[in-house]
Amino acid sequence: MFLQRPWFGFFLVVFLGQTSSPGQLSVAPVAVEEVQTVVGARNALDQFFAIPIESVPPKMLSIAEGVAIFPNMIKGGFILGVNYGRGVLHVRKPDRTWSNPVMISMGGGSIGFQAGVQAADVVLVFATPRSLEGILNGQKVTLGADASVAMGPVGVQTNAGTDARLGAEIYSYARSRGLFLGVSLGGADLAVDHNADSMLYGRFGTTPRDVFTGQGLAIRPEVQQLVDDLNAKSQVGIAQAPAIRLSAVPPEAPAVPLPAASPEPLKPVPLAQPPRAPPLPPEVVNPPLVPIPLVPSRP
Repeated sequence: MFLQRPWFGFFLVVFLGQTSSPGQLSVAPVAVEEVQTVVGARNALDQFFAIPIESVPPKMLSIAEGVAIFPNMIKGGFILGVNYGRGVLHVRKPDRTWSNPVMISMGGGSIGFQAGVQAADVVLVFATPRSLEGILNGQKVTLGADASVAMGPVGVQTNAGTDARLGAEIYSYARSRGLFLGVSLGGADLAVDHNADSMLYGRFGTTPRDVFTGQGLAIRPEVQQLVDDLNAKSQVGIAQAPAIRLSAVPPEAPAVPLPAASPEPLKPVPLAQPPRAPPLPPEVVNPPLVPIPLVPSRP
């Protein structure tokens, strides 16, 4: 069973719309809880991607057709027996960017966190368009019955295509106090909160199609910031540089042309001879012998 917002919210939106001038969009100033949910969803999204080695792999967002974020999902006690969370749902647009968020609720008596955890942020990654059809058509979707759900890979498990568990339609992530948690969502019910959509976008009877197209709605800055943040983390809307191909063998440098040969043959240049020293005089070359007198010996 889902908790319903008071009906006076509808009438207040209608009243504000009627008192505004024709053609002017009026945003209901009482949509405090809805704006808080949007801001909380953005904060939760930042936490899920704070540490790359322990985050939602980018591969999961690249294959996603929809993303739901539930900030501060509450796990009820044994007396209440009710688990409840309010969040936002984004779907892919034709250009693969993300749409404005639709307000969504999740409840059920079988949601289970790890022991000792009573509240956690929850992210659901919808891998197929079929997993979104029931919700967007206004139907209540039961996880595990109408759509298969499994815990998604985290951090280093980035090769989502080869993960043995990646055969489900929806993948769940839970985080509390900075740590990823195991969570069981089998039996939980998902449904669009039409009342909250009317409050957030300032127009009575707002449908998911109205939200996705954005026509005739007043988009709050908090909503736009959430959409921009999700697009940035999904790496969409960013111009990709052209790929550069590197060959195994570098190309040869172009040959440099040699100067044309001279039409006349080159003449040999005689080498300069070093100057010769003048010849030495004969008396220097062959000096005369000088007799040495003998000294008589003593008796």
